[in-house]
Order: sequence, then structure tokens, then C-alpha cells
Amino acid sequence: MTSIPQTRRSALFAAAALIAIAGCRGKHNRAPIENEEPEAAAPKIASVMKMNDPAASQQLLKGFYGLEGGAWRWTAQRFSALLHPPVNSSQRGATLTFAISVPDVIIQKLSSVTLTASVAGKKLKAETYSKPGSYTFSAEVPAEFLSKDAVTIDFDLDKSMPAGASDQRELGIIATGIGLEAK
Repeated sequence: MTSIPQTRRSALFAAAALIAIAGCRGKHNRAPIENEEPEAAAPKIASVMKMNDPAASQQLLKGFYGLEGGAWRWTAQRFSALLHPPVNSSQRGATLTFAISVPDVIIQKLSSVTLTASVAGKKLKAETYSKPGSYTFSAEVPAEFLSKDAVTIDFDLDKSMPAGASDQRELGIIATGIGLEAK
């Protein structure tokens, strides 16, 4: 039996180490790597929300401005919100409630505004406001619109105050809360 010289033995050892580092391309039983950190739960979509709820902004899809006075938001002329249908609403339907205020400045400039709510392009109801004040817009939502985990409610005002020098926003009405309630 011949002995391998020290330099050759070192070279063989280095080659074996390089092969091990490069990895074997054969088939192996591999254990799946699991993340030890729990995945963040998907944000829950609420059925009813106040505009000052920190989670509300993710459900206000378009046409709502930032929170003001810690409680309310201006809307644009067209705006939309995403709501979770209440339990059993896919069989019984639900009632849409929308807490709003029509500011005096809107009535002074526009005389009146008509608010229309719709789902999937189908009009639910329209209501005209010709006096300033707080109101609750309410409309019946048929069961056939409530079969999914979330429903988009689209709102449209017949007119709004255009952006001006003092406020660059198009202003409609003031929103304080919105929801779908079980029948």
C-alpha cells in the first residue's frame, strides 16, 4: 500500500470540500422550511365603520379625503366604499346606512345635492338634500348583491363644489359613518 504525499492529500481534501460546498444535484428527501413568524392575517373587512376608525381607510376605495376633526371626511362627487355583508344577508338582504352631513356652504353654493347609491351598476336609491344638516341615508340592498365576502358601494352626487383657490379639492358632502346592517 502506497502512502499519499502530504501535499497531494491536502489537494484531495480541498477538492472534496469544494464538491461538498457546490452541492449534490441528486434526489433528496427535503424537509420543508417553515417560517417561524406567523403570517399577518389579512385585514378584516368590516360591515359597519366610523370614518375615524384607523382601519376604515383601507375600505374607502375612492373619493374620500383625509380624516378631519378626528371624526369625519369630505367626499368628492363620486366615491366608493368596500363593506362586508352581514350574516345571512345573502338570503335576506341588508340595509345600507350612511351617516352624512350636508354643510351650509354646499347648500349656499349649489342649492341642493342628490346622493345616489348603487351596487354593481344597479341603482339602490337617490335622495335630495336642500337644507344643511346631519342625515342618515338609508337604502335596501337586495340579497343577490351580497353573496360575496365584500361588496363595493358606489355613491354619486349630482353636483359638487369645484376645487378653488383656498381648497384644491372637489367637495361633496361630509361622511361620518357607513355600514351594511342585517335585516
